[in-house]
Amino acid sequence: MASAFPHLLLLTTLAAICLFSDVPSAALGGRPKDALVGGWSKADPKDPEVVENGKFAIDEHNKEAGTKLEFKTVVEAQEQVVAGTNYKIVIKALDGTASNLYEAIVWVKPWLKFKKLTSFRKLP
Repeated sequence: MASAFPHLLLLTTLAAICLFSDVPSAALGGRPKDALVGGWSKADPKDPEVVENGKFAIDEHNKEAGTKLEFKTVVEAQEQVVAGTNYKIVIKALDGTASNLYEAIVWVKPWLKFKKLTSFRKLP
């Protein structure tokens, strides 16, 4: 019985290290070690999902505001894990002949097929 104690202590210690470290998460493709839960992290502006959400933001804004902005490209993007994912996207779009930058936030819950434009503004 006494010889089993060191093994049990070692096993418990290793389990605690794995449980409270980012090693298993990173090994399984989880969030990056430096990402904060609920914080914003960089997203690839060329990622098809980001581009799709940028186009969605322009389309929704056009419907809501009665404008005719034309999507050109995603310049910059960030994502935030919430109850789903928020995408903060800087979009280059044409307003007539003028090219402007806009910031949009799109909230996505893919398991519910839910997508909503929660914020849209022209950048200075």
